[in-house]
Amino acid sequence: MNKDDIQTFSYRISQANRTELIVIMYDMAAGYIRQALETRESDGKNIYNQSIVQAKRVVDRLMASLDMQYEISAQLYSVYSVIQRYLIKAMAEYTEEGRRLLESSHKMLESLRRAFYEVSLTDSSGPLMKNTQQVYAGLTYSNAGSSNEFSQDFSNRGFKV
Repeated sequence: MNKDDIQTFSYRISQANRTELIVIMYDMAAGYIRQALETRESDGKNIYNQSIVQAKRVVDRLMASLDMQYEISAQLYSVYSVIQRYLIKAMAEYTEEGRRLLESSHKMLESLRRAFYEVSLTDSSGPLMKNTQQVYAGLTYSNAGSSNEFSQDFSNRGFKV
């Protein structure tokens, strides 16, 4: 994942409520798996493994955040466990079998993401993070006809002097 992707995820996380945060985590895990799938032989196994480790960390966090007092959490835990096993096997096998396991993991995550996205549309709670920056971004144009990006911060961070 490049710097722009990380910056985008950071902004989305700062503005997300509980269910949107889960959707973002699915997006992150799927992004790391896509990065591993796009790794070529010339890129080396190191980038492939790093991408899988990052995806595994996101799935670990999803597993840790489950509230086991609900029946659905046990079912999600089982799905996450299968994804974890697939990721570990894929890391051990830098072959077509490993890529097949990554594709299966990606499909499961995308299916879960679609379901949680539908739930997030009905969640009207506010963002989890308070006192975060509001970003207003746009384009300005210079005399030479080229465009320049700008952003302004109009937020009150809670500090008064």
